[in-house]
Amino acid sequence: MRFGFCPGKLYLILWIGRMSQSAEYAMSSHVEKSPLLRFDDEEWFRRLGGVARSIGTDGFHRELIDLFGASIRHESSWIIRYSRVAPPDVIYTHNVSDEIVDVYNEQCSGVDPFSQYWKSNGSPGVLTLSELKNSSAESIIYSRIFQAAANVSDEMGMFFSTVGHCCFGLFLEREKGHFSKADVQRAQLIFPALEGYHRAHLGWLFNDLRHTNDTEIKGFIKRPTLIQDRFGVEVYSNESWNQAVASDASIMSTVATLFAGSSPQTRLLKDFVLKSEVFDRDFPLAPGGRMFVLEPQSSPRDEPDYISRIASILHIFTPREREILTLIMRGQNTGQIAQKLEISKGTIKNCRLRIYRKADVVSERALVKKFTPVFHSL
Repeated sequence: MRFGFCPGKLYLILWIGRMSQSAEYAMSSHVEKSPLLRFDDEEWFRRLGGVARSIGTDGFHRELIDLFGASIRHESSWIIRYSRVAPPDVIYTHNVSDEIVDVYNEQCSGVDPFSQYWKSNGSPGVLTLSELKNSSAESIIYSRIFQAAANVSDEMGMFFSTVGHCCFGLFLEREKGHFSKADVQRAQLIFPALEGYHRAHLGWLFNDLRHTNDTEIKGFIKRPTLIQDRFGVEVYSNESWNQAVASDASIMSTVATLFAGSSPQTRLLKDFVLKSEVFDRDFPLAPGGRMFVLEPQSSPRDEPDYISRIASILHIFTPREREILTLIMRGQNTGQIAQKLEISKGTIKNCRLRIYRKADVVSERALVKKFTPVFHSL
């Protein structure tokens, strides 16, 4: 069989090929930069249904943040689990490089303003980074290191409380400009619906504890935990709780004294700190019940070797830095220190940053924790 050559057909084939490539490029661009959805769009409700279908599955929060970002312009997104007693835990990212995640985990999680907000008794809702920014040393470090490395100008977060004083933070990041008042209002408008789905998801996971321990809920329960219904009957306890109770009979007697309260309570035990919190009346596993969690006590801070080791590095500070460090350890803020030493706040902030760098810490909280044994021993 012979094949003839026709320039006209060849041109047509090439033209069709280019059209096909252009169509593919247009489709990929549409996926990457899809138009923002309005709340009356059919696609928005389709995604809402996708969130509902994902309740109780590992992909639930990814569906949730996808819906969150569908109506608000952004370039990247994060899901982070925050605790008031533990470091932030990055659960998921989109359009974020591994290097940036490493920068956050290794250098910036301790000065994350959203984490600081939650640890300072933050509450569920919508918040932007521009609202949290201040002149503290922690805020300056976060801006200079993380925002610069990630090329982020603003972040918007949604906080959903879980259990054990923890929360999930869903974050949208913008490379240029700030989230507008209209953006915040749009997020606040959909927040009650998304929080309702989150609570349903959490309830589903806890309710599954009636049948199996092999669920995603283990990600929420990492410490010895007991759950009782509103009548004081045990609904769930994990193995570490049972082991702790077996070695310390006073735990359950203390639980009995806390059950009658209607607010979060804390008790100091021999080896643990016992904390409790009350569930809402619509919580599926134990409506109106209570959860008890055992947390480890802080290690002793008066060990001579530790004090000597920390005290030995005081010589790295200049006389002025030692003076400012002393005032920080006495609980004075930047303004009070500046007034006492009769120097500007800017000078104090710069000195704080040098102290952090020399002490190998990234926040005032970490600095105080590191030097408390030294100053208590003086």
